[in-house]
Amino acid sequence: MAEPIIRGSFFDIQHVNPWNAQYWSEECRDWKEENWRALVADMHGIGMETIIAVSTALWGKPFFPGYEKTVGRPMKLGCEDPLGAICDEADARGMRLFLGMGFRGRCSQIRDYAGMEPPWPEIWFRWTTALAEALCERYGDRKCFAGLYIPTEMSRDNEAGGCRFLEHEVALYEKLMRDWIRPAVGSVPILASPDYLIDPDLDAAARQFERMDVNIIAYQDLAGRGDDQGYGPAYPRIKRAAEAYRKIKPIHEKTGVELWTNCELFIHVPRPDGRWENLAGPIERIIYQLQTETEPVDYVICYQYQGILNRHTELVNIGHPGTQKLYDEYKKYLDSRSSQ
Repeated sequence: MAEPIIRGSFFDIQHVNPWNAQYWSEECRDWKEENWRALVADMHGIGMETIIAVSTALWGKPFFPGYEKTVGRPMKLGCEDPLGAICDEADARGMRLFLGMGFRGRCSQIRDYAGMEPPWPEIWFRWTTALAEALCERYGDRKCFAGLYIPTEMSRDNEAGGCRFLEHEVALYEKLMRDWIRPAVGSVPILASPDYLIDPDLDAAARQFERMDVNIIAYQDLAGRGDDQGYGPAYPRIKRAAEAYRKIKPIHEKTGVELWTNCELFIHVPRPDGRWENLAGPIERIIYQLQTETEPVDYVICYQYQGILNRHTELVNIGHPGTQKLYDEYKKYLDSRSSQ
């Protein structure tokens, strides 16, 4: 059973969607080493011990140097090696770091391939594997290195009542892991963060877990999605996620796949131009997420501290103004728990 507090968070060097991340991605492109180290220090300061890089490349350009022939020319950023700076700070603070390998569409080297449906282009597997190998070679000996994150997010099969993941997406994981990633990087722990299953089919879940060959599943609780997107009110969604975690927990225990919850801290708000942006969510809902979801799970992470929960400082100069308010309110929640 996890404590009802946030132990880890995703972060972006560059976000794949500049509209969702309009309050942080542009600023972070110009960040120096001191800014990235300050972000990690702040995350640690509010109780986070695990950090996860959503992606380590954008448009086929890695966020680190040295692998032009296998991965691509690095993206030009304010810091030549932001992942190295993050590793330095995480090492110093005893934190652990997962690094995102590849993605579909904008994070990968495939021109317009944004879906997960077959036929799958071989270049996607080859490039994703080259990226995974480069990450393990460059950062794998760091104290903080905890494994790789696969950002290709699986969805539940709604035609089957949401009781299992979509078959073609499981098949993609199976091929990627069996034929490419495991032969390249061995038993490095792999983290995935799919949708939660509404009413899990336990036999189907066990079979799919075996095929996926990941070590940790951090289910998205979908708490931040807007009602006008057809998701329904947030509180019933959160309760349903917790019920799904309780039901599927025995399969996690049987298969040895860790069960995490990924609490969405944002609200997804429509812009005048029809795009969407992520803003800081209400503290009341976030506390409800933590108190409702954590009993069945092993660990609690969030999406995300950077740009949504972060405090505003000279070095961490990002986020909608509401992020400072949410930071203060969450800090007050933590202080109230420690005084009990």
